[in-house]
Amino acid sequence: MVISPFRSLLLLAASACVAVAGSDAGKLPNSVTLSYQLVGVPSIEPLATFSYDPRSKKHALSSWTPPSLDSEKSTTPEPTSSRLLRILLPNGSATVTTLDTFSADVYQKIDLWVSPDDGSVFSASVSSVSPPPLTPDEERYQKKVARAKAKGKPIPPPPPIPNTKKAREEAAARAALHEPIKVNLLAAGPGPAPALTTRKPPQVDTEGREIAQEEQQEKSFFQKYWWVFVIVAVLSMGGGGGGGEK
Repeated sequence: MVISPFRSLLLLAASACVAVAGSDAGKLPNSVTLSYQLVGVPSIEPLATFSYDPRSKKHALSSWTPPSLDSEKSTTPEPTSSRLLRILLPNGSATVTTLDTFSADVYQKIDLWVSPDDGSVFSASVSSVSPPPLTPDEERYQKKVARAKAKGKPIPPPPPIPNTKKAREEAAARAALHEPIKVNLLAAGPGPAPALTTRKPPQVDTEGREIAQEEQQEKSFFQKYWWVFVIVAVLSMGGGGGGGEK
């Protein structure tokens, strides 16, 4: 698999972020280690270690060792689907993903569900996310890097960021979009409660079988408001005999 120069720079940035996060991991009270196991393979390998604070939702990724796609691909000559692997927690919880989740051309999204009781991670999943499209400046820089590599020349430095507050904010927002490993710390909440309906006890026969009830037909307009016609008729009869001369 060919990795684009821009993606290579992102991978280097991800490694630097892991190193920086590892220095802050000691300040967070809880930690958890995820492992992975290829389906059909007995060995279990470490995947990532996180430190986190269940109250503030702050977290740090202190280690990241994804599976090697080249060494774990199927050796059969016919094309097959991506291999499955389990994402394991120390408590025995497991979710399933595919080996393609760790491809170099996609980002990884890691969701950690935290228990509201003791703050422990009781479930975890890893999925892939397509990276956002490149801006015109990023595309031009990627072409420059590709041409430099093809000619054996040094890779040119990325374009400088203008020294303005708006430019720095836009660059920071863009860097957040290109974060190769996105970690979400999720608090578990109560699930949806079923809406129960009540009805009268059914009528049963002597053998305990429910007696089918006949559906009541909707009343007609006259059946609903017959009393209105009666009142109108009585008023008409009572008010019709007062026209004689005095």
